[in-house]
Amino acid sequence: MLPSKKRIDSHVHFYTSDDLHRVAGSLPYALPEPHPLTTWLDQLIDAGIAPTVINNVHLSILPDSENVFASFEELKNLQASDPLRYGEVKLVGTIKAEPAYATRERLAHPQVVGARIVLHDARPETVADTRFSDGQWAAFYARLLPHQHLHIYAKEAQTNLRVLRQVPENVRVIIDHLGSCHSERGTTEPAYVALLNEARRRGNVWFKGPGYRTSVYPEEAARFVMQIVGAVGADKILLEATDAPHVGTANNGVPYSGLFDLNKAFSFVDAVAHHVSTETRIPVDQLLRGAVGQLDR
Repeated sequence: MLPSKKRIDSHVHFYTSDDLHRVAGSLPYALPEPHPLTTWLDQLIDAGIAPTVINNVHLSILPDSENVFASFEELKNLQASDPLRYGEVKLVGTIKAEPAYATRERLAHPQVVGARIVLHDARPETVADTRFSDGQWAAFYARLLPHQHLHIYAKEAQTNLRVLRQVPENVRVIIDHLGSCHSERGTTEPAYVALLNEARRRGNVWFKGPGYRTSVYPEEAARFVMQIVGAVGADKILLEATDAPHVGTANNGVPYSGLFDLNKAFSFVDAVAHHVSTETRIPVDQLLRGAVGQLDR
């Protein structure tokens, strides 16, 4: 039997039909299919892929991150029942970054590595200068433990920048989807350049893949990665992620679910890393998972 190929997934969402039932009828679009941890793990393992570190990230359609905590128990039970199959998997989680929800008790869970702000396509002007810096948010930042990060997701580079500038400089930050989901604006978009400059000045900002929400073309996403590498360094990039279960649509309207499955998502990040490595000589593995220490602590 061939050895399994080890993989990390720095961004995936696990949730059940019970989780979805909580928000049924409240969304302006159809609910996604359930995406349970056990099914996802079995698909990978049966395909000869050995998942090592997995980050279950807060799902924006859910009102809280109880599904993240439930996944910790689910894996614990799997490992107790079949340690040979599941024993090497490490599961961490990123919970909802809402001051009233991200309490000291929840953040103290040993598998919680961060908390996520989700803004989707929010325009920059909707992010007031004090929206993420008032007293409640200041108290939340103070509760973050030294190994934990703030995870920011917005499609607009300028929106990411407006949030970043409100976060205390001692807080470690991971910015989603390479910092921009608008590849048509190019890597020299002034807001994107300003975001990278601010990240370089702070010195504790990382950028995460998988990159297909920036562009579904690996060579195009690679240009954004090269900008990040040039601005903040190759140690500040973490490409290996699937963002499963691939909800939403690309900028051309094609559903991501029609473009990606688990194998194709991993193939995509491999292709991005190879494009960047060819241009920069930075090892592919470093680009894919060189910053995994931000999750695996």
